[in-house]
Amino acid sequence: MTKQLTTVLTLTLVVAITTAAQTPSKAQVMFLGVYHFANPNLDVVKSNFPDHLSEKKQLEIAEVLDLLAKFKPTKIVVEAPPEQASIQTNYEAYLKGEYRLTANETDQIGYRLAKRLGHTRVYPADHRLDFDFNAIMAAAQETNNRYFLGAVPKIFAEVQAMQKRQAQETLREALVELNEPQMQDRTKDFYLQMTRVRSKDKFVGADALAQWYQRNFRILTNLTQIIDSPQDRVLVIFGQGHIPYLRDGIRANPDMQLVEVNHYLQKK
Repeated sequence: MTKQLTTVLTLTLVVAITTAAQTPSKAQVMFLGVYHFANPNLDVVKSNFPDHLSEKKQLEIAEVLDLLAKFKPTKIVVEAPPEQASIQTNYEAYLKGEYRLTANETDQIGYRLAKRLGHTRVYPADHRLDFDFNAIMAAAQETNNRYFLGAVPKIFAEVQAMQKRQAQETLREALVELNEPQMQDRTKDFYLQMTRVRSKDKFVGADALAQWYQRNFRILTNLTQIIDSPQDRVLVIFGQGHIPYLRDGIRANPDMQLVEVNHYLQKK
């Protein structure tokens, strides 16, 4: 083998190794758990957050968008079912200047960031199923489940105290708290306590929780169908209650990598 050929082969090998090192082997997925900006009060614990179309909140949203943009997502996933065609048609109208953004986080974070990054579409991944918390409470009262009946007011008070605190914080600060890994564990713990509740002849809490898991597993299915390349960098914007289960699902997939959103939201 000539010296010249050896040099060529060596350079080729170096280029191949460098290219392989620079090419991601796993799709990167980052979850942004949010409270609902438009405050529809459909969650179990009601909230009263400030108007996110106000000048103050718009400046805070702009700060969050600047930080999330550093992740350079190639796809943005929002909390809406795939069959909701208005998600894409509204986004396309927004790109043309023909749609006025609402306070909803899909608009304020999803649409605005997607437009900023030059995306032609956003990706809905939700799957709607009812969650009958009133039935769980009725069963707990019927069977005098003292543990659950005693735990719920404490949990609600804790959540309401957090919401009151977050209403005084900047959006970035509130989102950092919601997306701490420890908060994900506490959210799961709250739901799992419902398995303690049953009526005389039905597993009311366990069955409601199974439906909640079913919804989140179906969301995960929708999400994994969107992720189709190791080069994907996916930002998922969903209500914080869904995030623990979706995180677990991504961690379980060997071709996907979970990225912590607080690495971007926390100021260094």
